[in-house]
Amino acid sequence: MIKNLVFDLGGVIVPLNRVACIRAFNEVVGYKDFGDVLRSYRQVGYFEKFETGRITAPQFRDIIRSRAVMTTADGQPRVVTDEQIDYSLNCFLCGIPQDRIDALLRFRKEYRMLLLSNTNPIGMNYCRKLFRARGYDVKEIFERLYLSYQMRVAKPDPAIFRKMIADSGIIPEETLYIDDSPANVEAGRAAGLHSLLFSSKEDLYGKISEYLQREQR
Repeated sequence: MIKNLVFDLGGVIVPLNRVACIRAFNEVVGYKDFGDVLRSYRQVGYFEKFETGRITAPQFRDIIRSRAVMTTADGQPRVVTDEQIDYSLNCFLCGIPQDRIDALLRFRKEYRMLLLSNTNPIGMNYCRKLFRARGYDVKEIFERLYLSYQMRVAKPDPAIFRKMIADSGIIPEETLYIDDSPANVEAGRAAGLHSLLFSSKEDLYGKISEYLQREQR
């Protein structure tokens, strides 16, 4: 019997827009190749180090500045601020649809709710604002947050699942894990969790409810 629900954040609760993010880095920051490190599921290079806590937010911003074109199209000096970098990065994250919040609130009444996310401090701070815009603190919905930059490991590394299971005390066989990445879903399944692949275009409440009903038969 399923007693625990573990949710991915980006792509499951918060829709993602990779194109808008890359465009913002090009137009606002003057960094046209950000798409080389921005992936839909797991980042690479210095961005992967950022999401596993091996570099700080100031170090990340300095790397971005070092790759930006420091003159505008008309030859004027370009000053790239922290705010411009943060804005461009957060263009990856869309507003949380109300139906996602409604689904989480309904599930919260019956299940332990955990969050397991590959993220970074800039993005997570913005996601907290997105939750507050819907009237909730993220910690009101989830009992515990497992964030890659705090855990110093990212999905689909098996270690992040082991750490979450050990810290939370959940029983894998009683847990359903929901993610939009096939690799992460397979890693969750290898860790003993029931694992469900979700597309951002699907109905979150309906898809999870259908799975739970099948499991109870």
